[in-house]
Amino acid sequence: MRFPLAATSAILVVLALAQVQSLGFQFSNFTISDQSELILSDNSSIALGAIQVTPDANGASMENRAGRTLYRRPFRLWSKKGKNANFNTTFVLNVKNMTASSGEGLAFILTGDPDVPGGSDGQWLGIVNSRLNGTTEAKTVAIEFDTRKSFPEDLDDNHIGLDINSVYSKRSVSLNDRGIYISAATDIKVVVQYDGKNLIVFVGDDMKNPVLSEPLDLSAYLPEKVKDSKLRRVWILVAVGSVLILLIGIGTQEETLSWGKRLSVISGVAQALDYLHNGCMDRVLHRDIKASNVMLDLDFNAKLGDFGLARTIIHNEQTHHSTKELAGTPGYMAPESILTGRATAETDVYAFGVLVLEVACGRKPGGQAERDDYICNIVHGLWELYRRGTILEGADPRLNGIFIKEEMECVLILGLACCHPNPKNRPSMKTVLQVLTGEAPPPEVPAERPAFMWPPMPPSFNEWDNSLVGGQLSPFSGLSGR
Repeated sequence: MRFPLAATSAILVVLALAQVQSLGFQFSNFTISDQSELILSDNSSIALGAIQVTPDANGASMENRAGRTLYRRPFRLWSKKGKNANFNTTFVLNVKNMTASSGEGLAFILTGDPDVPGGSDGQWLGIVNSRLNGTTEAKTVAIEFDTRKSFPEDLDDNHIGLDINSVYSKRSVSLNDRGIYISAATDIKVVVQYDGKNLIVFVGDDMKNPVLSEPLDLSAYLPEKVKDSKLRRVWILVAVGSVLILLIGIGTQEETLSWGKRLSVISGVAQALDYLHNGCMDRVLHRDIKASNVMLDLDFNAKLGDFGLARTIIHNEQTHHSTKELAGTPGYMAPESILTGRATAETDVYAFGVLVLEVACGRKPGGQAERDDYICNIVHGLWELYRRGTILEGADPRLNGIFIKEEMECVLILGLACCHPNPKNRPSMKTVLQVLTGEAPPPEVPAERPAFMWPPMPPSFNEWDNSLVGGQLSPFSGLSGR
């Protein structure tokens, strides 16, 4: 059987600890270079842009084989106080029969052991073997996608099941009634959500009616740290949810968030960033604020995730963090960070401003690698509309004008202020929150987008005066970086 998981894939888990941590990963597809981030069993490989958990892609024998692929870093599933973490994982599977006798199926697994149990091929789905089946020693929870009725306990040859330390499912649901067939050699989207108390599974395009929903305390069956097998696209922080960019940037009309929810998203991220900058003992620089790092729970509350690039600096002692390699995502990176390699609170504010415009406009930001014109860059485009006095034309057309014009205008101007080329002219996150709560008006923004200059001048400097004697300032109309 062929088991490619060929979709953008990631997982993010928020730990329910006193000091919140997170784990996230994302793959647009799978390449050989990704092997360093994965644990591949002997029978697993990366081929055809996907993970192959059986060796059919390289022509090897498929008889009596079981494979397993996991993300290399384990995540902490529950705290010593007994509070479970949450996760939300999305992946795409494609099962194709390569021989006359089809395989048994595959499973999404949570386990503390990355190794495939010996003798776990065939009907055991690589989850357990005959000795471990039904024992607490297995310490494994799995969602099986079964393509053969191998046991009398199996519901049929096309079902999903919740397996706890056993391949005899605690609960099974046939997919026949939904018109979904695992072995049809088509891409099937799967979403697995866990809020610390309940496990919910969606299969196919129906994201309103879960195929399986079961109360479950994972800490009763799994060790404190587990690894997560198969790969998937995932999104979550503090509660299960969806990734922001899917619902705003490239979602369908049905998925488009209302303006009220978008404003709530912006406020939620602003609160998180203000806490990182001003509420911690040491200031935390996130360094990679972008739509795909914003997680929405089921009530569309926004949380900021993926702290893999985050760094701390000491208040009143350090102003920046320097790095030899650029950190961040093109399109969200402040111009000075490309020039100096330094991360500051102001570079975080710039990325937040791009995110604000992305949420309000419903379009991708455009990257610094693209031509620096008004068409491809969201900041330049909005600034041009602002110069013309038509900034509301930048609002996401999918909103159909259903928003409070004063709110939209305020948010768009705030986004431009955060993206000011001069870092000294950007508002602090505390000021941003005051604007979003109505305690302060949006900062003043010049009609013409100022040129980027380095070193920056203080806010009192006349931005239209570029007449300083040569060498003191270097004006740029745009920057390219990668």
